Amino acid sequence: MAHNHKGEMSKMGAIIIFIVTLPLVLAGLIIFGAIYLLTTVLPAPVEMVIYKSSDYYKETKAKYTLGITGNFGYKTYKYVKKNPALSFVRQTEGYYYYKTKDAVLVVPYYASYLCKEGKWYMTLNEGKEDVPVESVRDTFSPLIHEDISGYEIKLLVKEKLFSHDSLEDAKSQGVFVFYKNHRDFEYIFA
Repeated sequence: MAHNHKGEMSKMGAIIIFIVTLPLVLAGLIIFGAIYLLTTVLPAPVEMVIYKSSDYYKETKAKYTLGITGNFGYKTYKYVKKNPALSFVRQTEGYYYYKTKDAVLVVPYYASYLCKEGKWYMTLNEGKEDVPVESVRDTFSPLIHEDISGYEIKLLVKEKLFSHDSLEDAKSQGVFVFYKNHRDFEYIFA
């Protein structure tokens, strides 16, 4: 009966690799766990107290989630409250928008944007419907429960939803207001 030395050698090699890499993997997991514990889990009770006493929570009644005081919506809300030229309007259905002295800025969640034959569309209703962006007033006016007849309606969208080339073209459209993060609101509404 022939003895298979290649099979034994490959098994031995796998065992040696496993023994050598296991401590490295475990050390990595321990370091990641310690960082997560120190930066997220341990500060959570303090963050929860801060969050529960915030105007954001009092107005939105949004449920606390770990790290909420660092998310975009929370930071943006705080900026808007400090800016007298801007207001945050939240409706009972959970739908909200920003309002300036002459424009309503709608945040269309779960929308994507595409350009077909030189015309811009937003994809709504979970990708089932492409709506021309110039019909933004017809699309969103029924969702806003106040008289906005003297206001422009614009789409407040993140730049990262667009490629570099399409972003330049989209910026030429008057219906989009772009931002990278909540700090951009200072420049948008100045």
